[in-house]
Amino acid sequence: MADTAQADTVSQTGGQGGAHPFSPYEFMLAFRYLRAKRKHGGVALIASISFAGITLAVLGLIAVMSIMNGFRSELFNQLLGFQPHVYVDTRLIPADDVDGLVREIEALPGVHSADPVVQGQVMATSDRYETFLQVLGTRPEDLARMDVILNQTPTSATGLTHGDLSEFGAGNHGGDTIVLGSGVARRLGVNVGDAVTFTSARAAPTVFGARPQQKRYYVGAILAAGVSTIDDSVAFMPLEQGRLFFVREGGTDLIHVRLDDPDLAVDFLDPIRQLAGYNATVYDYTQLNPAFFNALQFERTAMRLILTIVVAIAAMNIISGLVMLVKNKSRDIAILRTMGASQAAVLRVFLIVGAAIGLSGTAAGIILGILFVVNIGPIQDFITWATGAQVWDPSVYYLYRIPAKLDWGEVGFISVFGLIVSLLVTLPPALRASGLDPVEALRYE
Repeated sequence: MADTAQADTVSQTGGQGGAHPFSPYEFMLAFRYLRAKRKHGGVALIASISFAGITLAVLGLIAVMSIMNGFRSELFNQLLGFQPHVYVDTRLIPADDVDGLVREIEALPGVHSADPVVQGQVMATSDRYETFLQVLGTRPEDLARMDVILNQTPTSATGLTHGDLSEFGAGNHGGDTIVLGSGVARRLGVNVGDAVTFTSARAAPTVFGARPQQKRYYVGAILAAGVSTIDDSVAFMPLEQGRLFFVREGGTDLIHVRLDDPDLAVDFLDPIRQLAGYNATVYDYTQLNPAFFNALQFERTAMRLILTIVVAIAAMNIISGLVMLVKNKSRDIAILRTMGASQAAVLRVFLIVGAAIGLSGTAAGIILGILFVVNIGPIQDFITWATGAQVWDPSVYYLYRIPAKLDWGEVGFISVFGLIVSLLVTLPPALRASGLDPVEALRYE
């Protein structure tokens, strides 16, 4: 009762003095109600449950969205660090015109490189195993300046994991040195210096009739792109050798165009199409597998929507706590009103109560979410160690580690969203408290 009397005195002083909105006495009353024990009409338990619910919901939202962002960023960085961003099909373009077209495309602002490529399917055979794979014939200098090789560091898991490119392209007609994807080398059981026989899937005309092309090559280097579907299915040979092996007679199949900003690939389709002419087909990387890239975007949007709903549901617990608080504090509210507190002051007191729960829960969730994202690697290792199972299968997710990338814009959105939702769910009980009739509340006291 002494605490209530003290609060009433402060309320009266504030009311008579014309206290400004959100004055100290309003905050004092709000935090006094939050700390009050159950026998005094407090909502400490429900407030704690609401706080925990909002914290866990915000933590989950940040963790899931960071993993989604990390997955997209890692996949794009690794995939587009290896694959081109725009493709130009040159099979219907005269061979003599391809080199000029390459130079014209490279002259476009924003184009990093344009590489003529020959491709084909082969069966690769080692002394023990065989597998089918795609072979790309490319110029040695074009292979060397791929991002996955050019940006390689001593600690990176991608790039040239074994061997080097010193012999790639050396010798007559490009030589007989090839580069294998790390998965291909593992499936064939070969290493640098070992021999691999390529047999083409298409028969080539000879003086003795049509027969498949077959030649023995030697592994000069092993390349890891970091995406299992690429590592398990791709090999490189010099462009000149590729033209001979796949019988292209000096022509090319594609021009691989890499841009300074892969996100602008769509904007380059029309300019490149105008340079290539009507005989060429021009498309970007998203058109190779549109379902995959659309699914990434849809999944990201849907997950954000679902988890924001979870945050809103967690914030709804604040309503039950404030309804109980208003019911138990009806007498105190009536006394405050009779001593001069305005309806707006009472409304602000209960808004502060809800905002304090929502803001503290959101802040705690953000802190825990950031800690989770920063330590995602050790957490993955601990779960793997504790369960004894591989929780992240690279053959399914195409990546070898769980990626996570914080988007500070999304963190800011989550912070604002958590606070707004907390204030919105606080309004109904706060309005009920501010509209309480002091005479009716005190009639039976």
